[in-house]
Amino acid sequence: MQMQSLKSVWEGRDRFWVTFPTGDTRSLLGDERKYWAYFPTNRNLKNFLRNLLLALRVLLKERPEAIVTTGAAVAVPFVYVGRILGITTVYVESLTRVRELSLSGRLVYPFADHLLVQWPEIRGRYPRTRFRGRVI
Repeated sequence: MQMQSLKSVWEGRDRFWVTFPTGDTRSLLGDERKYWAYFPTNRNLKNFLRNLLLALRVLLKERPEAIVTTGAAVAVPFVYVGRILGITTVYVESLTRVRELSLSGRLVYPFADHLLVQWPEIRGRYPRTRFRGRVI
């Protein structure tokens, strides 16, 4: 839903999606170009490694100018591989994170080119973050 809220940023641009094959995403993405990630991801090393390989395969094939992600564990391997391949990475932290970054946010913090938070309170704890308002 957060990426849908950013539609003015990506609409009209060449894009593809990487997400989980849920009823919501299947409906929202319709005919969009998409890749299905492996889940569950929370603290699941096997699926982290599978998503790391997926990231490498997808990013080498697609060669995007930038990766924009609204988080969740599948974002971590894409930010890591994107960094290695020299792709600009933008991580948008969840609206629910008011005072500290999520685990995914903390894992990508040293690697993401831009880490956007939706609450100004986080800026004091994580100086590399940027607050530009809320997505939703």
